[in-house]
Amino acid sequence: MFMTVFLLEFQSWYWTGRFDDPELQGAFDAMNEPTTSQAFGQGFLTLLRSDDTVARGIALDFYDRAEMTSRFVGGNPFEDHGEEVVRVARELLRQPPRPVDERTRIEGANHASALAALWRLGLEDGDADAIAAVLERMPDVELRERALDAARVLLEDPETPDERLSALVARVEECHERVQAVRALRDSQEAAATERLVLATEDDEWRVRQEAAAALSSGRRFYAHRPLLERLAGTWSDDERSDAADEVRSALREGPHSFHWEGVELEGELGQAHREMRSPSGEEAHRSAFCTLLRSRRPEAVGIALDHYHLADGLTRFGIDDGEYAAEVLAIARDVLGRPSSAAGADHASAFGILSELGEPEDAETIAAALRRREAPAVVRESAVDAAWECLERWDTPDEGIVTALEGLVFDGSGDMELRVQAVNALTGLGPVEQVTAVLRRAARSGDLPVQVEAAVGLTFPDLIEEHRELVREVAGSWPQDAGERAAIVRRKLAD
Repeated sequence: MFMTVFLLEFQSWYWTGRFDDPELQGAFDAMNEPTTSQAFGQGFLTLLRSDDTVARGIALDFYDRAEMTSRFVGGNPFEDHGEEVVRVARELLRQPPRPVDERTRIEGANHASALAALWRLGLEDGDADAIAAVLERMPDVELRERALDAARVLLEDPETPDERLSALVARVEECHERVQAVRALRDSQEAAATERLVLATEDDEWRVRQEAAAALSSGRRFYAHRPLLERLAGTWSDDERSDAADEVRSALREGPHSFHWEGVELEGELGQAHREMRSPSGEEAHRSAFCTLLRSRRPEAVGIALDHYHLADGLTRFGIDDGEYAAEVLAIARDVLGRPSSAAGADHASAFGILSELGEPEDAETIAAALRRREAPAVVRESAVDAAWECLERWDTPDEGIVTALEGLVFDGSGDMELRVQAVNALTGLGPVEQVTAVLRRAARSGDLPVQVEAAVGLTFPDLIEEHRELVREVAGSWPQDAGERAAIVRRKLAD
């Protein structure tokens, strides 16, 4: 059996190729480089003749790929096994659709692999019922196109038209067109677009209904349509699964508690505001709940509000412009940092999260002081490093005091190694700033390998590598082969 580059680099259309069975994993590995012609062919047959659906699906994908590329290489190396491939494909097509899991890339991957192979090798009228069953589920993307292609082949014979299959093809195509029309309305904020989306939630096809609901769950539309979304989500069956449905359910779930206050439960009015903030019933209610916590002067409540501002799924989750509150939030964060910590560092950590987004050069000394304070709780120093990183990158000129404080942290041999590496990271990508570059050069000769590697990564940035190529090459030459992915990045840069 011969091999081709088209197959050795392939792996699969729809499957991940991870097996608990050593024999099957070995067979899959044998179909990828490095391998031999004999091992390659035996790997294919082991997968094809297995009882494992994933293994057989991968074998069908390899056959489809081989047939697709055969004109470039003079043939299909699996051609002699065509009858066996057809038998396996029909067995997979008659299985229930396989749900998405860690071994699949799409729902119904077994059907997609089977239809691809049968389309190559020859479909028969006896396949019509199985193809119709796939189409009736209103499949998405890859499986939809595989099933439509297969159905169209069977419908090419004008003497024996299959009216049911013809009607299903038309229905699936029309459904897809309506889904696309709904998606086109998603970014429009016009009232007419919203009205059409609400109307589409009553469509005959569940995919259209779910796509419309997903559009209504996105951005500020969510607030006005939450009751409708809750009702719709309650009507969807277990068989009606889509990314759109997942998006709606995600929007209806509670948002995150906080960054630094997990386990803290507020009581009374503040507790009610926290629950509202995580799962808002409306836009004004969301804003009011946020302000209630932010202005409460209770350390836990204020910290949770600062975290809510900083979280991606927080204040901006449904389209509120957080810029409206930026000045107030920054002022409160500065006030928190101006007082001793009262919550094992959580309050200061939350405040530094705000400085990472909104901090200005006047906040530089506050950040540098936290970096220098060895007795500070770990969570505070970690948050201060993050703030330093973001601010140095955002400000026009890197602050010398912050750079000096980061340098001290990098070379603090008693400090946490991960934090020291993060401090090096905070200094990378800032351009040819002499103070920063000097720290990276010094760190590249550190006696601690993780620090050394991270500094070398920083010196391989485009505006530094030519000047420091020999230094980095010398340093990298001393690393063990298994120095990790960051070291691999340096080696690739040197090889360019």
